[in-house]
Amino acid sequence: MEPVPRPEWASPIEVGVHARSFYSALTEQPTRGVMRTLRDDPKLLSFLERHELGRLEFSGRLPDPRWHGWYLPSTGELVINAFRGPDTYGEQFYPPALVSVSAAGRDVTEAMQRSLYHELGHKIIDTCGPEVLHQVEHLRRSGRAIPISRRARAGPQEYFSECLAAYRFENSFADKDPEGYHMVEAILRMAWRK
Repeated sequence: MEPVPRPEWASPIEVGVHARSFYSALTEQPTRGVMRTLRDDPKLLSFLERHELGRLEFSGRLPDPRWHGWYLPSTGELVINAFRGPDTYGEQFYPPALVSVSAAGRDVTEAMQRSLYHELGHKIIDTCGPEVLHQVEHLRRSGRAIPISRRARAGPQEYFSECLAAYRFENSFADKDPEGYHMVEAILRMAWRK
């Protein structure tokens, strides 16, 4: 199914304020269900007012159909896979065996919400710059970090993005990876000032 422009379904994201455009290949209810998670995040919305996304899209248009999401820094395009199979969510939040934080979503809507936060993590790191990414890599290699998923072990961007998703959705995250939890808080404080 092809995505179509749905700016009226993007709330609390406003087209022209937080993103240049919004497309969805889903029907209205699931689209709004995924977006609902952003309502409780005014600092993130304020950040996106200052650092607008390009095209925000819920579809299957990803470089690899197995991917749960994709962020392209050069254009700010962010795509969340709207057609995930039931084998890609519903897992227990059990680091480090967990494939990704989105796999611990209770249903496809929550899995997509978690993927949205993961991809927004890439936007935040991209905005904060290479020095912050270097600091994340230093922590990751220090032996103090406890990557919460297999995806988090893939590199500094993935580590931060997985930590951001866990920070937003998992109450036990601070206990599972205390250094990652504090890293997210420090980077968000910096991002909210940019």
